[in-house]
Amino acid sequence: MDQDKFTNIYRLPGSIQVRIGKWQQTLRGTSDLVLHQALQSRNKQYKTKALKPTGWFITPFRYEDISVTHHGRYIQTALRTMLDRKVAYKRLYLSTTPLEQAEPALIAFKKEWILKHNRVAKKYNQIKLKEFLRYATEELETLYPSIPKPQFDKALWNRLVVSELGSQKKFSDPFYVKRADRNKK
Repeated sequence: MDQDKFTNIYRLPGSIQVRIGKWQQTLRGTSDLVLHQALQSRNKQYKTKALKPTGWFITPFRYEDISVTHHGRYIQTALRTMLDRKVAYKRLYLSTTPLEQAEPALIAFKKEWILKHNRVAKKYNQIKLKEFLRYATEELETLYPSIPKPQFDKALWNRLVVSELGSQKKFSDPFYVKRADRNKK
């Protein structure tokens, strides 16, 4: 048996341990049969629990995490652009809108963005989970590491944005927000 590295599988001197988040299981022995059992146990956890391997999935945003920072002449909030998910900022200048109206408008803008972002992220995560489970099953069948290093799939994300929300031409900003300015709450 090679000393290959498997995702969430750790070789100890006399055993093999499966660790995913706070969950762990230790199996005595280091043979291929024990490795097969460890991979089965790991894959069962991937399928039955909400345990997601780091780097494979996009964490949805929550409304509780909305923050608005004040910078004297303007207020702003951080978001990601819909295409390519680049970090960007939405600013409202206090010279054009009073603070009492600007802050609720910015929060409404971010809420609409979160709703759309999470809709695309849910689809992205479903596709990435299927892909990840295919690699995990391949490892179980071959006893050879085949799960690649996690990385953001920009092409998949952009395809999902276009299929879920439409072309960028329909929107006036890179965040794909339309209604927030009209629905000031």
